[in-house]
Amino acid sequence: MIGRAFKAGAVYLLLLYVVGFLLGATRELLLAPRLGVAVASAIEAIPMFAAIFHFAPLIARRFGIPPKSGERMLMGLFGLTLLIGAEIAMTRAMRGLSPEQWLAHFASIEGAIYAILLACFAAMPWVRR
Repeated sequence: MIGRAFKAGAVYLLLLYVVGFLLGATRELLLAPRLGVAVASAIEAIPMFAAIFHFAPLIARRFGIPPKSGERMLMGLFGLTLLIGAEIAMTRAMRGLSPEQWLAHFASIEGAIYAILLACFAAMPWVRR
């Protein structure tokens, strides 16, 4: 049972990481130069939240994980753990930032928006049926 929660968490991460990567590229290349980073992040958060809201229960159901179960919590937490690792690695590779510098970005408005999305990402498999 724990194995399917981990597999579901990995699929959840991969699917939403692709969505986030595409939205992030749009934010960085098109929105941020015109509107500023904070506004661009807020705009990006809307479709990202919609993707989280949509895909979390879909993936859980696909893996046969019952609603409101501990497995759904594990799915979200495992996905979050993988996501944070991937974010730190990509930030290091693409921007040359250390994990400490990545963490420091949470003190900004865009970092706070991202932190809220991370919390939604972790909780949504359990919250949504």
